[in-house]
Amino acid sequence: MNKTDSYKLLQIRKLLKEAYDHYFQNDPDPSCKSAEGQISVYFGNYWEDQNELVIRHIEIYSYVFGPNRLHSFKSIDEALETVKEWHKTQLSIDYELEAIKEKDYWEDYYKRYPEQKVQLVNPDIKLDKNYWGGPKIE
Repeated sequence: MNKTDSYKLLQIRKLLKEAYDHYFQNDPDPSCKSAEGQISVYFGNYWEDQNELVIRHIEIYSYVFGPNRLHSFKSIDEALETVKEWHKTQLSIDYELEAIKEKDYWEDYYKRYPEQKVQLVNPDIKLDKNYWGGPKIE
């Protein structure tokens, strides 16, 4: 592993930290796993890397960013480019605007299904049917 690779790994770590900091400081209901941001670097085996450490594979665990929990990359450059995209996307999120969208979604939902709002807001009010559509349960 050369100095350039070391620098790229530090960049990946820095960008992930900034993206996670933004997420956890702003998301009102963050969802995550304990392994968030874990970076695993795989070098070649005994026969492949006789004289020099060569990065063969990188994995980044992120439930928060990307389409999967475990993200595999064939090169450090591929991992860095992906993390740059995650970072850019995360830092561009306007959480105040997202909160407004969420509020508008639920207001529209309750206009379409007013019985749900009554049931969720005041569980003491009994509806003609239970939540699953069966007979009324007292």
